[in-house]
Amino acid sequence: MGTALILTAVLALVTYLLLRSGELKAWHVLLVGVLGIFLDRIGWADPVVYAVMWLVQGLTHTTT
Repeated sequence: MGTALILTAVLALVTYLLLRSGELKAWHVLLVGVLGIFLDRIGWADPVVYAVMWLVQGLTHTTT
């Protein structure tokens, strides 16, 4: 759970910085956010979460 929280915070910070710099438009963020919500509702978010956690654990050599 702690790794997911840190990864979420880092992604939120990167998104904020990209929005602020003008590299990313607000409607892009909203569209991807809505896509994430729909993926979660149909159950496709779990494999993505497991894949990201596997990748992070492999890169940092930690276990949860």
